[in-house]
Amino acid sequence: MKIKTCLPIGKISNFQLYKLIGILALFLLLFGSYKCYRYFHPKYIPLPPRAEVTLTIIPGWDLRDVAKYLVDKKLASSTADVYAITGEPARKYKVSEEIFSFGPSDDLLGQKPFGLSMEGYLAPETVRVFADSDLVSVIDKFYFIRKDQLTPDILNKVKASKKSLHEILILASILEKEVRNIEDKKLVADIFWRRLEKNWALQADSTVHYVVAKEGNVYTTAKDRQVDSLWNTYKYPGLPPSPICNPGLDSIKATLEPTKNSYWYFLTSSDGTVHYAKTLEEHNTNKIHL
Repeated sequence: MKIKTCLPIGKISNFQLYKLIGILALFLLLFGSYKCYRYFHPKYIPLPPRAEVTLTIIPGWDLRDVAKYLVDKKLASSTADVYAITGEPARKYKVSEEIFSFGPSDDLLGQKPFGLSMEGYLAPETVRVFADSDLVSVIDKFYFIRKDQLTPDILNKVKASKKSLHEILILASILEKEVRNIEDKKLVADIFWRRLEKNWALQADSTVHYVVAKEGNVYTTAKDRQVDSLWNTYKYPGLPPSPICNPGLDSIKATLEPTKNSYWYFLTSSDGTVHYAKTLEEHNTNKIHL
């Protein structure tokens, strides 16, 4: 039915008002025909659907990657806007600072120590959000997907491991950056757990990369490995204070289900092949050949 034909039968009471609203709406009416009912009001005519955007966080991305990505997608004006919500990478905030706890008030984040960012607590996943979504809701979406990933079965395994969930996420994040396939992740998880039990330094290059924030470098330098940061596992034994990236679910599972082995060292070549060694001498030989 055409709009003007609604007038004689009393279905739109003020055509001039309708025209004015139409002009002010800048042609937001959808193309097509509309069925008009008695006492019809122009405000009930549907507007175009809100634009949506697809977002993908890739396993192994850290908060720097996420922040740059959200800026590129025009969901954030700057990386600083993202860090205001998530916290900055490789930084431990003091309780005396104005902001020292990030993310929604939730039981999962309640297990994360105060003063640390949301690193590791965002799920690598693909989602669709409205293009005009506020930044907090976008970040929360990835967080709550992470929470859903942590099923009762996984949480029971965390409890059985006698480790905290935060510790599991930290080691999973290192596995994510160090090795590629699930079999290697399980082997390396066992190596790391045993090194931690002996209070050995993990000496994971990925933790140094996280601190110095160099892009595109496969190996760290001697100078990089001397940087004074609690995230530097060459300088400080034990786990770093927080995850170094947002690990995939397979890395979390590998951390909880390590494959027992007798290796103490490993190297990952540029093609992803992992070279294992039982002794430091074997490990140094692998270094020479790589």
